[in-house]
Amino acid sequence: MKLTIHRGTHEIGGSCIELATANTRILIDIGLPLVDEEGQSFKLGNYLDLSKAELVERKIAKDVPGLYKEDIDIKPPDAILISHSHPDHYGLLPFVKPQIPLYLSEGCLELMKATYYFRGLDPISETVEIIEHQKVISISDFQITPYLVDHSGFDAYAFLIEAEGKRIFYSGDFRGHGKKSTLFDRFIATPPKDIDYLIMEGTGIEGKDCDYEKEEELRDRLVTIFKQKKGLIFFGCSSQNIDRISSLYSACRRSGRTLVLDPYTVYLLDVLRTRAPSIPQFDFKDIRVFFTSDSNTRRLADDKTLYKYKNSKITYDEIENKKDSLVVKQSYGIRKAFAKKGYIEGSTLIYSMWSKYFENEKPFWDEYGISPMHVHTSGHAGVQQLKKFASALNPATIIPVHTLSPAKFPEHFGSKVKMLSDGKPTEL
Repeated sequence: MKLTIHRGTHEIGGSCIELATANTRILIDIGLPLVDEEGQSFKLGNYLDLSKAELVERKIAKDVPGLYKEDIDIKPPDAILISHSHPDHYGLLPFVKPQIPLYLSEGCLELMKATYYFRGLDPISETVEIIEHQKVISISDFQITPYLVDHSGFDAYAFLIEAEGKRIFYSGDFRGHGKKSTLFDRFIATPPKDIDYLIMEGTGIEGKDCDYEKEEELRDRLVTIFKQKKGLIFFGCSSQNIDRISSLYSACRRSGRTLVLDPYTVYLLDVLRTRAPSIPQFDFKDIRVFFTSDSNTRRLADDKTLYKYKNSKITYDEIENKKDSLVVKQSYGIRKAFAKKGYIEGSTLIYSMWSKYFENEKPFWDEYGISPMHVHTSGHAGVQQLKKFASALNPATIIPVHTLSPAKFPEHFGSKVKMLSDGKPTEL
């Protein structure tokens, strides 16, 4: 069996891994880079008209044989496994041959469909198979067992992959300190045995040799801040970080504040209602919706979905009268509207994402002399969790992926580490 990490041996983002037997090829993830050529957050819409050759030349995509729509005469891979719904793991799918079967979780599919809906992309191909925790999948020569993991990406999976007498475990993106931390604990207690190769993410390999703050500890910190601060509080986090939004809502309830969300966010939560009934919803107590004036809201209005949220709509008069009891999940549309009304001055900003993402927003907040309070915990495993994970699986070989620092791995995992290079096949 051959392993080719098309992207990820020295990079976070753009994940794409290929495993091939004599008869079968499968890909695990087909992601976009995290940032564009100028170091800015990647916006797929700017590149949808590019050809495969242009995508490869500009280092947006890798030249994977038979993968793209333009590869008419080349046999495509037999399947693509998508680990979770972050664009750096699935974002190149619009360029991929639609007949290639996709294997992904229900929650991942719903969030991807929502992203396609807002971007006006064609619907995801009908060749979709839903994966479930420890339910074995057979794809020609491969037998694959998905494992649900704790991650900031909703409904994320790792994979045990078996073929030609080899057992390979792909960690995907994972952590052990989120709302689903019990998944990590159970996995460590009863891991799969006899692993030949562990392909393990190393986003946090450069961090301190300690555990990250737990999600419930972050929630408790928010409660304290919400009780201490006066006036409007703005909160910055990803709309797809369902754990963080759940923590935010819980902190609002415990501190007597109302959470204000934009239509895009409530739509994402709404499409996951069946999969996770307990996550915050637009019709829950102490949740209101501010109707932003942006393309996402207009799309919801055009197909009448926005009408569903009308009873939860919050008006400017209510905002004016309840400033001391509101926490507003910020977005570009909310910042723009609230600035016009003079609601930014004197407010508090809490930022709950990777600090580098704040660079694009910093000029706006600097105008009002507001510095963010950074209240965040990683969506990825820290060094201690990586060690526990690797120790439990006890593989013969560890292959770093999804990392900027593969050279750090031998410091923690010794001679088991085998470092690879993008695009170079390795015989397993």
